[in-house]
Amino acid sequence: MKRGSGALRTRRILTALAACIVAGCASNEAYHPSADATACRSAPDSEACRNSYYQEFESHDFAFVEFTERGNAFDDRRVADVLDRIGTRARAGGAVVVVFVHGWKHNASEEDGNVRSFKEALRTLGTILGQQYGAGGLRTRRLVGVYVGWRGASIQLPLVENLTFWDRKAVAEELGSGSVTRLLLDLDRVTAGEARNVLVVVGHSFGGAIVVRALTDVFTERVTNRAEQGRARLFGDGVLVLNPAIEANQALPFVEAAVEQPYAPNQLPLFISISSDADAATHYAFPLGQTIGLLTWRQADLQRTYYHDREAPSEAMPLRERHLDATTVGNFAPFLTHRLHASGQGAAVSFEMTRCDAVPEHCTPKGWTTLSGQPTIGPLPANYPLYFIKTDESVMADHNDIFNQQVRSFVFTVIDDVVRRSLRETKAADAARALAVPVEPPLIADPGRFTARMNQIWTVVGPKVD
Repeated sequence: MKRGSGALRTRRILTALAACIVAGCASNEAYHPSADATACRSAPDSEACRNSYYQEFESHDFAFVEFTERGNAFDDRRVADVLDRIGTRARAGGAVVVVFVHGWKHNASEEDGNVRSFKEALRTLGTILGQQYGAGGLRTRRLVGVYVGWRGASIQLPLVENLTFWDRKAVAEELGSGSVTRLLLDLDRVTAGEARNVLVVVGHSFGGAIVVRALTDVFTERVTNRAEQGRARLFGDGVLVLNPAIEANQALPFVEAAVEQPYAPNQLPLFISISSDADAATHYAFPLGQTIGLLTWRQADLQRTYYHDREAPSEAMPLRERHLDATTVGNFAPFLTHRLHASGQGAAVSFEMTRCDAVPEHCTPKGWTTLSGQPTIGPLPANYPLYFIKTDESVMADHNDIFNQQVRSFVFTVIDDVVRRSLRETKAADAARALAVPVEPPLIADPGRFTARMNQIWTVVGPKVD
């Protein structure tokens, strides 16, 4: 072998790998640049429909709002148009708006699995609401899905894409600190004029990280500055994250603020998180990535009066930042409030949700962590509005298994309860959603009633359609 041939071969391999990565890079442009909203009514499979950022179908609307990696909207006119269309719906017959923020390895392409699944889920939700509420399903209201798109899939090559963890997490944090916050606040603003309007925000994986990052300060303000009788005002009608890929430390500010005082008996859920024991990505890959990424950081042990082990409640125990940083918010055992499990097969599936204080052995630390025992926070105040729910493979088989029949049933039950309550509100000028007082506690506050409704909805949802 000639001298230097090894180095030359290495350079060639690296060059080939770099070219392969470049060739596999996902688009950094918006997938939906046009505004032909009505094309979808007559030709839903046409290019005109697929390229439109606002798509009007017979039964619902579907909007795309796309962001750069720096957290900026590609075109402010498109965002303004989406908000104007939704605002018009809200002021006329009313609107039920469901926002979905996708996660890692996904984007806003019509070919993306999350786009297809969210569209199918929206159609199913319309059917469920139609069966529940009769003529028109939503009465005069329009069902609108808003898909928040970002470059979660930066490299579309098997195996190589797994190396994008650190920079995609950084991008998610950038989006959560950027214009996504403004978009969510604007959606809240344009739908808040009437209590009949509904706004629910859902985020998955790094999309859940974007949502948490975008709304942490809002949540903290809402639980700190409560209205009369201890009611914390919601953001929209609720926020729900699925297998969120963000460290527990990011949620600590609003969790600490939320545990201080009791809430009104009719307090509605401010934040709902559901994560699975079967999610290897957040149980193992996330802690590994965080440990490597924070090697140079100095972490402290925090002294907190509300933090203890259930097995030794009188003994002081430090809340360690290394646990808060290496564990996702949905897997952090001290935050957990409920356990959800599905049993049976086929048409005989049924759900059971139990409070962690009743089954503490099912709410213990999992995955790659040195946190052990039965750590918890509390005692939690009455009618605590934060729901950290842990489940297993019976509901979510892995990190991305979020559109199956069980998970959709859970999400739809939350939305169904919101819609049911909003129908009771009047159309008076002073009945803004932000001030409307519910007449009864939320369904999720009663695990038995919640899972009973979830069991009913599960039979309607049906298996996922690919």
